[in-house]
Amino acid sequence: MENVKMCLNLNKIKDIFNSLNLGVHVVDSKGVTILYNKACEEIEGIESNWIVGKDMKNLVSEGVYSESVALEVIEKGEVVGKTQKANGKNIFSTGVPIFEDGQLINVVVSVMDITSIENLKFQLNELRSVNIRMQRELDILNAKETEDNYMIAKSKVIKDIQNLALRIAKVDSTVLITGESGVGKGVLSKYIHENSLRQKGNFIKVDCSSLPESLIESELFGYVEGAFTGAKKEGKIGLIQLAHKGTLFLDEIGELPLNLQVKLLSVIQDKVLQKVGGTENISVDTRIIAATNKDLHQMVEEGKFRSDLYYRLKVVPIDIPPLRERKEDIVPLIKFFLERLNEHYNYDKRISSRAMQLLISYDWPGNIRELENEIERLVVTSEMNLISERDILSGDIGKIRTMALDETKSFKENIYNYEKVLLDEYMYKAGDIHELSKMTGLEASTLRKKAKRLGIDLKFSTGKNS
Repeated sequence: MENVKMCLNLNKIKDIFNSLNLGVHVVDSKGVTILYNKACEEIEGIESNWIVGKDMKNLVSEGVYSESVALEVIEKGEVVGKTQKANGKNIFSTGVPIFEDGQLINVVVSVMDITSIENLKFQLNELRSVNIRMQRELDILNAKETEDNYMIAKSKVIKDIQNLALRIAKVDSTVLITGESGVGKGVLSKYIHENSLRQKGNFIKVDCSSLPESLIESELFGYVEGAFTGAKKEGKIGLIQLAHKGTLFLDEIGELPLNLQVKLLSVIQDKVLQKVGGTENISVDTRIIAATNKDLHQMVEEGKFRSDLYYRLKVVPIDIPPLRERKEDIVPLIKFFLERLNEHYNYDKRISSRAMQLLISYDWPGNIRELENEIERLVVTSEMNLISERDILSGDIGKIRTMALDETKSFKENIYNYEKVLLDEYMYKAGDIHELSKMTGLEASTLRKKAKRLGIDLKFSTGKNS
């Protein structure tokens, strides 16, 4: 009778286990399968009638299983969890030991099909990889957009500077940008900030040459309540502190007074500052970019600039050459400024080829800033949509093109330059070679020889050639 009850109980247990969605595989203390439910059959692809009574050691040796969680539980006497491959599926098996009076009597292995989960995990990893690739592409596109908007260049030297700027943008090293006024030092500093990990922080620009010495300390470092007569009651946060987690751009750093150079050095070295009239050290996390059109090394030798600050700033030095040394950048810059102004004023201004040649041949002592101002002057003052040589010569370029003695050149070189300017002026007024001959009193053949010697292409504003 007891055997019948046990059989009934076992059948009831099987029914219960077969109703589960979770695979259940039960072995005895020796590793022989005594129960294997339907979910396990579906997951592992093995029939219960075949596996019940089989020893797991034999099944592993025969290659039915690559390894057995149940056997590992029997060996260790503790819970074991493992991911395995079975029937082409990813399964996760957990073996739990069952003890009675301190003796291991059974191991219950729960089997879960995690193929869908693994697929989701794989898809998630793929999405993460795609996201990383897209983010990299977006970074490049954003950098390119910034380049298109601010770093207009065709010359190799500026392209190299752009690439360097993108590399150092991802670190916090101090940068010292040198170059003549108007070459784009401020633009480069903003370019570095906008492509850095600090791009969401403030970009604070300080023109050290425009602030009076009496105010620059309180503007940079801020002040506490009652620091001096006229100070705000609540005190003031300085520009360095405003650049916390962002970038501080110190333009014309050579104009910074020596006493403030010491305080700035402390900010760079120790990442702390003290407000004017205060004693508390305030932590600041800011990236410093400095710029100057002066020779700081010479200023150090003359005692006008601290050597320790100079070398702290010059971790990454970048020198931007003047526009006259990279003429290939002039045309793309002109086109950029022209397009922007046309869009702003709803104009359709263009520049004639000869006018463009005049702009290219000019030395631009004020560099990009001067070029931008000149293009704006031409756009807003020219009467026709086609900007001509006359429009250009009516401004400062025309005045500079008049004869001026260059004492660094020989008499012969000055004559050569004057001839070139003079012939170019006559060509502008003449319609063709015959008219030019009448105006100058020179034979056409002589003019052709002279133009060839001076490197001038005899083309006229009317479109007639020589």
